[in-house]
Amino acid sequence: MITRDRQHLLLHEQNMYKSFVILALPLFGVNLLASMNDLIDTYFVGHMPNSVAAQAGMNLSWPFMNILMAFNMGIAVAGVAVISQFLGAGKKKEAHKYGAMLVSLGLILGLAINLLTFFMAPPVLRWMGAEGEVYTAGLTYVQVRSFEMVFTFFFAAFQSIRQSRGDTMTPVIYSTLGIFVNVFLNWLFIVVFEWGVFGAAFATVISIAVRAPFCFYHLFIEDTDAKLHFRDLIPDFSYIKKLVQVAIPSAAAQAFTSFGFLILQVFVLSYGAQVSAAFSLGNKLTNLLLMPIMAFGSVLATFAGQNIGNDNPTRALQAYRCCRNLSLAIAIVGGVILFPFRAEAMALLSNDAETVRIGTEYAAFVVFAQPLMGIFQSYISLFNGAGKTNYSFMMSTARLWGLRLPMIWCFQHFTSLGRFGIWWAVLLSLVVVDLFGMFLFRKVDFTRSLVDGKTL
Repeated sequence: MITRDRQHLLLHEQNMYKSFVILALPLFGVNLLASMNDLIDTYFVGHMPNSVAAQAGMNLSWPFMNILMAFNMGIAVAGVAVISQFLGAGKKKEAHKYGAMLVSLGLILGLAINLLTFFMAPPVLRWMGAEGEVYTAGLTYVQVRSFEMVFTFFFAAFQSIRQSRGDTMTPVIYSTLGIFVNVFLNWLFIVVFEWGVFGAAFATVISIAVRAPFCFYHLFIEDTDAKLHFRDLIPDFSYIKKLVQVAIPSAAAQAFTSFGFLILQVFVLSYGAQVSAAFSLGNKLTNLLLMPIMAFGSVLATFAGQNIGNDNPTRALQAYRCCRNLSLAIAIVGGVILFPFRAEAMALLSNDAETVRIGTEYAAFVVFAQPLMGIFQSYISLFNGAGKTNYSFMMSTARLWGLRLPMIWCFQHFTSLGRFGIWWAVLLSLVVVDLFGMFLFRKVDFTRSLVDGKTL
């Protein structure tokens, strides 16, 4: 149920910065906790006897898992874009039906991705060049984590439905619960039981599954105007078609991006396991700056969707500018604070001196890239909220496939930069893709809505 306060913040509040902060704070809180949780996982794994191989193997697994989870991102983006626009237009019955179809798609896709992840892991990791302890760690991590997929997709559908209605708090509460469960279980499984990488993966699966009963209660039992019934889950292909139309570009963007990062990991691993581990650590550390940016982006998608559905494109564009300014401020201030302490932070995450040194080196580049990432994420969120997910696809694909990977290949083969070629490619690709985003932004007609069946 959309409360009047949330509806006012999204559609009428004059102080838009106030609206963004109020709606983004819960998301920022859980994103920060998630990032800290990831760092705590890394801390436990980083102090295992075979920490370099374990971290390199886990790092290799992420792009592969994210390729298959691209559908999760797709249905989440489609849910927010479509449901928020119908709610903004006052068409609650249609919004309710789209929510039910989102849950159905999530459960079916989650089961399919579970099976694909488990059985495709061995050949993919071999193809990426993993061998020995790195291969064993990566395979264990991926195959155990595959069993979280149904719960992950179910939660994504739940979160999209609530976020579309301006409720950013309820999903945050259950995400926070899962994070604290994960921290405790990581300590228990890795430190006490000494289960290693298996323990880290198993802890994550449990922490995600524990949220499902609460989501089920809100969706199917709680007495609200958003309550679903099992009969609502029967597929209605006229509704599924629109969700899929919006989801496909976003899912494709996520899949291409993840596959690009998989190729990137092959380049990184070619410089050795320590460089691969350091690359992972540097990204995890700077994710602390990315978390609030992602929170503002999630709010922007809902802002844009509801106001375009409410025939107020001017407010949607004001929301974009507000999100961009807040993201830049966070990235710049946070970077200034983080930069002097990056070496000390790296030392907490690994017991290998060379990994710490390389990670500190890489973190210097990524800190300076965060303001550019803030601009990039603002464009992506605006396009997603407006239903213009094909533009999000174009930006995401250009960043990696059109820019970063070719740069890395050229630096590797035609310069003596070594691993610094990767660091420079990360920075320069964001500069160019933000200019591309500016070009796409000028092409969008924000007066056209999904509610009327128009193509944006």
